[in-house]
Amino acid sequence: MKNFFHLVWSDLKRLWSYRIILFIMVLTFLFSLAIMLFPMIDPSNFIYISIFILPVIVFSISLFIDREEGTLMPFVFSPMKSGYLVYSKVISALAVQTIPIVFFMVAMGIAGLRFNFLLLFLAYILGALLHILIGLSLSIISKTSAVLSVSYVAYIIVFSLTAILYSNGIIPLRFQYYLTISPAFLSGVLIDNIVAGSAYSETWLIVLAVGLQLAYAALLTIFIIVPYFKQYIVITETTENRP
Repeated sequence: MKNFFHLVWSDLKRLWSYRIILFIMVLTFLFSLAIMLFPMIDPSNFIYISIFILPVIVFSISLFIDREEGTLMPFVFSPMKSGYLVYSKVISALAVQTIPIVFFMVAMGIAGLRFNFLLLFLAYILGALLHILIGLSLSIISKTSAVLSVSYVAYIIVFSLTAILYSNGIIPLRFQYYLTISPAFLSGVLIDNIVAGSAYSETWLIVLAVGLQLAYAALLTIFIIVPYFKQYIVITETTENRP
């Protein structure tokens, strides 16, 4: 357990030293100002950016830093289980992702918005966790950096952007049945209902939004991340060091 927390703390220090945490704090501060100064803008849009896009970016940068510094390779040949290494990376990324939601809740409170902030925090954490796992899964599945970049862009366009457009009423309501396979849409369903102050979506959709997100997270962890994470480290390290 001591080694686990040491890994988490080391990840956080590296993210701070590379100014990733500072970047998120500055970006979040600007978004929070927009929430307070421009009430005509739906604050959910800023939350969506923090859930759908930032987790993937933060986790990808974290893995890139580890590859550059060679901090992961020693663990490949250690007796430490893959799960501990994966969970430490996920927890550190999730800790960084709590920064935006704390800022946003304070800003929305100052702006006079009233709803269940605890439920918003829990829904945000669930969505951020799932998207961190998605980012890691895409990294493992993609064979090259080029494929990985295309995968990220494709996910953002196909899943994240459509969820944001639907939330803003640009995509008609009838398409919600097709969007239920989208992790971003499922997260957006919860956020929209909580920020609205009342559950306006059908009960089955809210239950499905929670259940499918948990199921996606479990499936990615069990069948992709834990079994293949160490193999991913070896492949990326050998590729980077190849003359």
